[in-house]
This record gives sequence, structure tokens and C-alpha cells, in this order.
Amino acid sequence: MSETDDPQDPIADDLGSWDFEGTRRHHLEMGLRMTPVERLHWLEETVDEMRRLQGLARSGQKAGEA
Repeated sequence: MSETDDPQDPIADDLGSWDFEGTRRHHLEMGLRMTPVERLHWLEETVDEMRRLQGLARSGQKAGEA
């Protein structure tokens, strides 16, 4: 799910708030809206994505080529 796909998200419509503090606030609010199970699922997806991307910039590979 993309954060900008949420119609209830007031930050997604305000492009000016995507500075460091606005992004941090958005992530905190997103975490508070999720149930513990949803947060765990989000964390697992994020870790899986980071593992796929880990070290690819150094080797010059694209995601999926590994």
C-alpha cells in the first residue's frame, strides 16, 4: 500500500509537508492508526524489501537480477 493512496490521509494532499518533519509525523501517525498485527505485517514487508535491495547499489545490479 502506498501512503499516498489513502483518501483519509491529510498529509498526502499537502505536498509542502513532505519535508523531514512532515514525513516523520506521517509515519508516526500511520503507525498509530494500524493495529499491532498490521504493524507487524508492514514491518515484515519492509524488511523483506530491504533484504532484496541490500548491497545492490554497490554491485550495480537492479532489483530482481540477483
